[in-house]
Amino acid sequence: MTEALQQAAIEKLIARGVTLQDVFEGTETFLIEKFHDEVDGDALDKAINRVLHKDEVADIILTAIFLDEQAVLMPDSEPLKARLQRDANGHNVDEILAIGITQQFSAAATVHYGRLDDEKPGLIGEINDRTDTVNVYLDDILAALISSAAMTYLEVLGGNDY
Repeated sequence: MTEALQQAAIEKLIARGVTLQDVFEGTETFLIEKFHDEVDGDALDKAINRVLHKDEVADIILTAIFLDEQAVLMPDSEPLKARLQRDANGHNVDEILAIGITQQFSAAATVHYGRLDDEKPGLIGEINDRTDTVNVYLDDILAALISSAAMTYLEVLGGNDY
């Protein structure tokens, strides 16, 4: 079941427009901008796989995407739908789920997630700004995956010397 769960999470990400290449490129860009280093592609692949191949991460990805999908189907008469459509301030469930990912890796991953969520660089911002569907959770999940992969990458290299 573990492998099937993890693969289902990856497939759901892809179906919602987030590929493994997107996670790789977002993490690589973050690492280069934050630490001003070249990135070892093999080590980064290993780090991303380590993040994505945890059941707890897969559970959160699947839950978050399910919530986005259900928000689309929710009747317009539901007060929550309007809040989700505009990603209202104060609806912090998306951040809580994302932090559930980052806390499995390090406090630094959680801090960097906050930065990415605030700045919304690259695809994170593109997902956040889409109006054709509800993506309240997806942008936060991507930011959490990038920050967790970045900190795991430093661990794969032998530790965070920064």
